[in-house]
Amino acid sequence: MSEQTILENNSDSLKQLQRALFYETQFRNAILSDSVSFYDANITQDSIDNEFFFRDDNNDFISVPDFIGISTPCKFSEFIKVWCQSMISDLSQKALEGFKDIREKLLNLYTEGKREYVLNYWAESVNGKRVFFNQLFLLTKNERGDICALVIIKDYTKFHELDSEYTQSELELFAYTDPVTKGYNYIKFKEKLKEKAIPGSIICLDIHSFKIINSICGVVKGDDVIRTIWESLQLILDYDKNDLAAHINADHFIIFIPSVEKEVIIHKLKNITLALIVVSVDLDIPQLQPYFGISKWAPGKKIEMAYNEAITAKNNAKDHPQVDWAFFDEEDINRLIREKELLDSFEEALARKEFKIWFQPKYTPKSKKLVGAEALVRWVKSDGTCIPPGDFIPLFERNNIIRKLDEYIFRNVCLYQKNWKEAGKKQVPISVNLSRASLYYKGVTEEYKRITEIMGVDSRLIPIEITESAAITNDAVKEIIDDFHRLGFSLQMDDFGSGYSSLASLNLLHFDTLKLDKSLIDFIGEFGGNRLIEHTISLAKELGIQITAEGVETETQVKFLKNIGCDNIQGFFYSKPVPVENFEKILDDSEYKGPVTKNDLVEEHIYIFNQNYYKPALYTFVVNLSEDKITNLLEQDNWKRETNVETDVYTKAVNDVLEKFIHPDSLEAFRKFMDRENLLKSFSGEQETKILEFKREFETRKVDMRIILHLFKVPDSNDVWLYVKVFCTEPMKLMS
Repeated sequence: MSEQTILENNSDSLKQLQRALFYETQFRNAILSDSVSFYDANITQDSIDNEFFFRDDNNDFISVPDFIGISTPCKFSEFIKVWCQSMISDLSQKALEGFKDIREKLLNLYTEGKREYVLNYWAESVNGKRVFFNQLFLLTKNERGDICALVIIKDYTKFHELDSEYTQSELELFAYTDPVTKGYNYIKFKEKLKEKAIPGSIICLDIHSFKIINSICGVVKGDDVIRTIWESLQLILDYDKNDLAAHINADHFIIFIPSVEKEVIIHKLKNITLALIVVSVDLDIPQLQPYFGISKWAPGKKIEMAYNEAITAKNNAKDHPQVDWAFFDEEDINRLIREKELLDSFEEALARKEFKIWFQPKYTPKSKKLVGAEALVRWVKSDGTCIPPGDFIPLFERNNIIRKLDEYIFRNVCLYQKNWKEAGKKQVPISVNLSRASLYYKGVTEEYKRITEIMGVDSRLIPIEITESAAITNDAVKEIIDDFHRLGFSLQMDDFGSGYSSLASLNLLHFDTLKLDKSLIDFIGEFGGNRLIEHTISLAKELGIQITAEGVETETQVKFLKNIGCDNIQGFFYSKPVPVENFEKILDDSEYKGPVTKNDLVEEHIYIFNQNYYKPALYTFVVNLSEDKITNLLEQDNWKRETNVETDVYTKAVNDVLEKFIHPDSLEAFRKFMDRENLLKSFSGEQETKILEFKREFETRKVDMRIILHLFKVPDSNDVWLYVKVFCTEPMKLMS
């Protein structure tokens, strides 16, 4: 057999193994989809290694070990003991006998050839409600020969026989009926689809930002909306032609259509989308925006598998708001296999310190001095391969392991600050990001404070960044912010303007710094973008909040931000993110060493002048009098827009203005005041300011105006510069 043939066979074997692992993962996800908690335990080793979570009624995740008072890794037998003591108030239940000596029972069951063990019992959920738990132990053997268990906990309260008067038929109806819509639930959907045994497509239906409806309109109204969506589906679907649907939970629905033709499916989805627009109008609620995932199903294929594939496709649609649906693709398998590889290697990567901290400096545009940095993470594998943050950060967020990475970064930044202090280096605040998952972690503020105390680091040197979206969608974030403040940290709202922005949140949530997202900065130079940023900064200043602009890449953006009072700038213009050795050199020489041009000096001079003349002008422009040239130094085109002047030559522009706009009463005074030769001849060589009150013609009437001329020179240049600001002194708005 040739070497090439061996390589091809090995490649095929690897692909088969990866595909098998993928389908194993999909099956695992499917059986876990309606669980409230699950974890993996090594029964032979008597251990639980990874942290796990409990899903409450709001679908939020709460750390189980933290809630019941035991941390992982821990002994499996010890955890079961604490679980029973913490979660089960009535320890007299007969079913609880099943927990006694459970490790030995599971080992014996596997030896006897049994692979499942089930316990049902009454317990207290994380929010204090009485629930009936179904706890399933699925037994397997790992590659080392250890007997392991996947432990799945489900809420079976609805299906428990609470009253002996229930008839069997009533119990079956209850088990197969969705409590909100009174239609099919997922269990009944699977049963009916198996009966039909017709190939077709399984469709997941979700609603974008449905939580907003519950928040604005209330949960009762939210249930009304779900019922109305269900009624709309009944009108669109053709049950006589074997269409099928069920309500899963919350805003999640599942649909079956006996067709795999994309045109047929898309037509059906468009009808559903149009129907939901009508629902939005009829119920007077924010517009319902559905998104769909579609996968193929045929008899013999596990329904859970097809459903999970549809969920995968649906998530693709969710990540691309310009499309409403996505079909499951074979490429999704490769992506999910890749994601599984990243997830499986996370713990090992932490242990090997493969996650490296990089730093993006922040500078103040006034003095161009280093004032801080943001800590960013880079994953550099042991073989030198770099994994982009966009590949692993969202993945870790979705799988609730981002908290460990957050804390890893925080600890390392504290360590760097400690080392820099001991080495006598300059110290500046290094901000770290706190993910949404970490916000839900009980005791995060005290834990971070404890780390700073152990390291001997001032908490003021480690500002905490929280994204705007996480801040405004988490009701508990105000308390968390207050706790961080109480413990000496400062808080920064990250990515402001990247999505749904609430200016009211700036007053309710006491952030110290507002970080303007790059999506806002990119609009600098457009009239609306400039005004939006100006007003945002003005409001923040009134509230005592500092401003940092992110993603600043051009000199034009820097000049604009500096002139409207932006405190700090972070972006490629000053520096890309750099590794620690490069950042330490920046710390040693913390002044920005970019090229200094004559225009930089002119802009700096105007900035200082404007500290005394900060009142917004009708328009401004800058003139190099020596060259008779109007410059766009401040990047404000409103001079030309307001006056319709189409020239960069100063003397010609003045003549155009005289002819078009200056009232005859002020014509001669204005001509003499603005004359280039007179200005150059009378200039003393030192900076000076001149003011003229004049009249402008506006819609057949004259309007009172004021113009300020500021003349100056800059070092190492003989050019005379003129800065012009024009005001309307009447309480009206001029429109040219």
